[in-house]
Amino acid sequence: MAQDPIDGVVWCNAPHMTGFDGVDPADMTAAEFAARDRISEAVDYVRANLPGFENCYMLDVASQMGVRQTRLLEGEYVMTKDDVTSRRHFADTVARGRDYYYPYRSLLPKEVDQLLVAGRHYSATPEAQKMSREIPPCMAMGQAIGVAAAIAIEQGTTVREVSPLEIQQGMRRHGADPGDVPSSNATLDLDAVVGV
Repeated sequence: MAQDPIDGVVWCNAPHMTGFDGVDPADMTAAEFAARDRISEAVDYVRANLPGFENCYMLDVASQMGVRQTRLLEGEYVMTKDDVTSRRHFADTVARGRDYYYPYRSLLPKEVDQLLVAGRHYSATPEAQKMSREIPPCMAMGQAIGVAAAIAIEQGTTVREVSPLEIQQGMRRHGADPGDVPSSNATLDLDAVVGV
């Protein structure tokens, strides 16, 4: 639960549900019904068990549930849980999370030219994606691929041929942190290839 800016209103990002296929319309419909039931149960529980919430009521519910994981890109590099937990820093890092880094290669699809992918479906294992799908780094990835696309157009080249160093420099010119400078607790990826 988080306190809302409006006095007396508490916002909850719940319930978390698994076992539904986020790309199957029938499954998603079933999930919507199940979520509504679980929300009602949560309100009843809070009302009965949390002091101060005896007279609480539900003010609003999102019009549609948010799906956090479905298909994931198979990119030139697939981020792993170890990459995230060890804070692995890559030479081609173009975006950073709270304490982890996204290499440009994880935004480049394998075998598909002129396509870049950012956000929750970047190239990662399901375990890594669960830990690294926060909104701010997804926005940073989006900015990085925007810079990469602009550089490719300016240079008349493909996005695959854009130098991660140029993306890092472009991000810095725009006041963004591309994660090119590793934090003191980062693990350096000594095998990383700078040119993609």
